[in-house]
Amino acid sequence: MKFLAVLAAFVLSFGSPAIATPAPTPSVKAQRIVLPTDVRPDRYDIRITPDAANLRFAGRADIAVTVVRATDRIVLNAADLTFGKVSLSGQAAAPRIEQDTRQETVAFVFPKRLEPGRYTLSIDYAGKIYQQASGLFALDYEGSDGAPKRALFTQFQNSDGRRFAPMWDEPGIKSVFALSVVSPEGQMPVSNMPVASDVAEGPGKRAVRFQDSPKMSSYLLFFALGEFERIHQRVGQTDVGVVVRKGDAEKARYALESAVKLLAYFNDYFDTPYPLPKLDMIAGPGQSQFFAAMENWGAIFYFDYVLLLDPKLSSETDKQNVFTIIAHEIAHQWFGNLVTMEWWDDLWLNEGFASWMENKATDHFHPEWNIWLSTQAGQQGAMRLDSRAGTHPVITDIPDVFAAATAFDAITYQKGQAVIRMLEAYVGEDAFRAGVRSYIRKHAYGNTVSDDLWVELDKASSRKITGTAHDFTLQAGVPMIRVQSTTGGILMTQERFGAEPSQRTPRTWRTPVNVAGPNGQWRGLVSAAAPVTAPIAGPVVVNAGQTGYFRTAYSAELWARLAPEFAGLQPADQLGLLYDSRALGEIGVAPMSDFLALARNAPATGDPVVLRTLSDQLAALDWLFEGRAGRTPYRAFAVARTAPIAGRLGWDAKPGEPDNDAILRRSVLTTLGDLGDAATIAEARRRFERYLADPTSLRGAGRRTVLSIVASTADEKTWEAIHQLAKGSKDITDRARLYGYLGASSDPVLAERTLKLALSGEPSPTEAPAIIAAVAASFPEMAYDFAIANRAKVEALLEPTQRASFFPQIATLSRDPATLDKLAAYAPTIPASSRGEVEKAAAAIRFRLGLIQDRVPEMERWLAANGG
Repeated sequence: MKFLAVLAAFVLSFGSPAIATPAPTPSVKAQRIVLPTDVRPDRYDIRITPDAANLRFAGRADIAVTVVRATDRIVLNAADLTFGKVSLSGQAAAPRIEQDTRQETVAFVFPKRLEPGRYTLSIDYAGKIYQQASGLFALDYEGSDGAPKRALFTQFQNSDGRRFAPMWDEPGIKSVFALSVVSPEGQMPVSNMPVASDVAEGPGKRAVRFQDSPKMSSYLLFFALGEFERIHQRVGQTDVGVVVRKGDAEKARYALESAVKLLAYFNDYFDTPYPLPKLDMIAGPGQSQFFAAMENWGAIFYFDYVLLLDPKLSSETDKQNVFTIIAHEIAHQWFGNLVTMEWWDDLWLNEGFASWMENKATDHFHPEWNIWLSTQAGQQGAMRLDSRAGTHPVITDIPDVFAAATAFDAITYQKGQAVIRMLEAYVGEDAFRAGVRSYIRKHAYGNTVSDDLWVELDKASSRKITGTAHDFTLQAGVPMIRVQSTTGGILMTQERFGAEPSQRTPRTWRTPVNVAGPNGQWRGLVSAAAPVTAPIAGPVVVNAGQTGYFRTAYSAELWARLAPEFAGLQPADQLGLLYDSRALGEIGVAPMSDFLALARNAPATGDPVVLRTLSDQLAALDWLFEGRAGRTPYRAFAVARTAPIAGRLGWDAKPGEPDNDAILRRSVLTTLGDLGDAATIAEARRRFERYLADPTSLRGAGRRTVLSIVASTADEKTWEAIHQLAKGSKDITDRARLYGYLGASSDPVLAERTLKLALSGEPSPTEAPAIIAAVAASFPEMAYDFAIANRAKVEALLEPTQRASFFPQIATLSRDPATLDKLAAYAPTIPASSRGEVEKAAAAIRFRLGLIQDRVPEMERWLAANGG
């Protein structure tokens, strides 16, 4: 699954000598709330009859089960289902039905004990069709003829298969699924497997049965139904297709071409052919506050905006995102689907690996995108989270499915992929691939824990990685390597990088470190227990190539020698210096002037990803100066850094320019707008007025750039003009973006108006939460208070597993200490296993308040002394 944080675009905004400690060992696990193991399912035959117009469906499940130990009851998962007739083969009496809505289970209790053996459990039931991406859900849209349309889809991860049918809804319980549907004539049903039979069933109805699935976890089951069309191409024995609403086929061509390349690449990388006869990618209108795509085996679901491209509306960023997200989801067909984690503790085995593999595959096909540079932004977001209270280990204790929903975060995804990249760099690509291939072959169709992967990697490599892997996955936190000159080279010691005192408790990591200098290179392990002297002299780069998951703190002497060499460093190492100097300055390990001086001296003609990072970092710091006299000199400084880049690139795309230049143009122009640059805002407004008169005057990234700038500085007239564009848009993705722009206004009156609009019924149910989140980017306190005041209405628009996390996430950017008290009052109202999201938000707010108190005055003093 490709997850989304509510405020993911702002994840970078905010964020004593160590004593050696033993390597981490797994902590004592909290008792898991799981199903009894007396009975296991072997096969499901599920038949559903949807009533899309009335948002309900009827179902029947015939489940082949094995009673392993004698019992009087069969307990499985069910949520929002009502039950009719229930029977068990060989049992004359009907069972008593006991439902536990809190734990989302149903127990069928029989008058006599069931002896071990095989049975068939038959259940007639009914369920609801949601309007959020949970269970079986509906997405509404306008057809090409202007008529309202409704399509159905499913989303089961992490624990919503139980809303579609009663089932053993846990990842470690794999079964065969046979799905049938009674569907309206003229609509296309889609599932994990190809259609096995399609026959008429009454007037205007067809009964469609799909081939049996392989043995798989319940969350991977998929179903869709609608007025679809399909384009496809064969890759070996696999039929690769894209399923879209009628009329959207041309928008899917790039996705199909990408999937064809990627499937062949993964077949080779894993050395295990994709095992299903088809691989479909299904596009759905709308959005989720939680995810963008889901890796259902053989039937990957995507929201339109991460699968379809429209030349009039899409940008170069969209193009890159489509490719990388397709890569992520296809990688899951092996890591996650063929081999699945035993329980949600090891979710990172699915998501961290797919996040790493999306970058590896993308870099293979598109080295010009420099994806490993771009992905550093996500890793930095993980490191910020990992250095504050509320973080958790990569392999984290998940006692129940409510806690599982909170594990889809930057630690699982971005830290997970960073650790994998670090380990691959340490053992070498060939050995790493050999270990992965062995792991896939050994555990195909089964379930694993992380140690199963480490075992295979250790077998394949002369460099054993289990100890290092345990250090980085079984304990939370970020290592910091201190570097200083010493006789014969440099001395490297290790501490813990912590954004607050509670996160500076000494820990040790056996950290792979790569050092580069004028006289050579050094690779090895550094830990708190084993400082290292490397025979490297001159201006040295520690973490050369930036494949390590740690911060580097240079002594003042070494920094003074390295910083002037910034322009001549490799782009990856330029990023490392920018990110580390800001992070170390924010917690007082180094002066903030280290970052500001780098920003001042960075050339305007460097790598586009590095320049985009600089632009984004300057925009993020501006947030801290709001309401202070120091904001004016800071903005003058930041504009002086970014305006030359914008001047070189101009406003308009150039024929044949690299994609990364186009992405940089949008970044720096948007930053200049955010910084209040009068010339940039005036030009954006001029172009917007022309666009209103002539909609062909703007397209793609240029249109998005202009809209974002005028939206953030909108007056009532401009806000209403964007509002009318949203109401009149015929493109679902464009409509959602336009509604999001309404929430970007810096005018509090317009922000309040936007919040009211979100719950007015005019935006769709999937658009409304994103509008509230958009307002939270500028007015977090206002958005949080509004959401809490309308909690029941807001929760009705959210996916059930995300209701606990949405509210603290929209408060995350607050600069008001009173928000901490509000979050403390909110925490007891949600399940205890979900309260980590509240602590994450509170930690981010405390950190930001500390920056405003301690670091902003430091920056103001430097700006006063050094100017622009």
